[in-house]
Amino acid sequence: MPSTLNTSSLKFGIITDIHFSTTSDPAAAFTTAAELLGWIKNCKNNDVDFLFQLGDLIKGSDNHNQEELRRASSILKEFPGTSYHVIGNHCLALPRKKLLNALGMPAPYYSFALKGFRFIVLDGMDLSIHNEPETPEDRQTLEYFLARPEKHDYCGAVGLRQKVWLKKELETSERAGEKVIAICHFPLLPETTDPKHGLLWNHQEIVDILVSSFTVKACLSGHYHYGSYAIKDEIHFVVLPAFVNRLEHSSFTCGTVELDSNRMVIRNQEDEVVFDLPFRRL
Repeated sequence: MPSTLNTSSLKFGIITDIHFSTTSDPAAAFTTAAELLGWIKNCKNNDVDFLFQLGDLIKGSDNHNQEELRRASSILKEFPGTSYHVIGNHCLALPRKKLLNALGMPAPYYSFALKGFRFIVLDGMDLSIHNEPETPEDRQTLEYFLARPEKHDYCGAVGLRQKVWLKKELETSERAGEKVIAICHFPLLPETTDPKHGLLWNHQEIVDILVSSFTVKACLSGHYHYGSYAIKDEIHFVVLPAFVNRLEHSSFTCGTVELDSNRMVIRNQEDEVVFDLPFRRL
């Protein structure tokens, strides 16, 4: 495995499922804060371009969710550069508008381009118990999944308008010659999660959209706390382990991602390579 990528590579810090809690033992909250600050310090030392937080930043405890968000977001703001966030199911213990404002998110789903890559951030809670459907089709989809308890009401789906937006984003990337990294809190493949955690309700529909574009190289997710990996139609689907379960999987608690034109390398908190994934799609 290569120890470094070429000099034109892009690097960012990554973490998921922090589940920051202020209701547990104060010493545990202090330790969590210290470890998060350690990750941020490591990111600074590695000259990352930005940070990515993939959702479930807070535990979402009753009567404590606002304080959880205040403390967790204040820690991440210790990073002097840009931080990007993804909506997770636990995050919506707070009203969506308040969450977006606190995290400085431009919208529940959005994209940005940097160094030849386009990052497309999906809102997997677009259709969910926490959001009013925007169209009759979305209402029908929501009712369909809520009638199936095995799909879990803490999961969600991508709505009609977001699907139209996603297709347009991929068309833009194709015209610009960009490589796409899709980001979603929920896993998109059944083989990368388990029945307890679940996955994006309309995962197959979204995967079909992603694989239809030659620009998509990888998809990064969280939610399934133990992490997983699969490849489908030469797209890498990486589900990163949860920070909150870091004592159970010390091989990765947080880390960095490096991208260049040919591959993606993910390193853990000890700067050890855990994934070295070549891009095979033309």
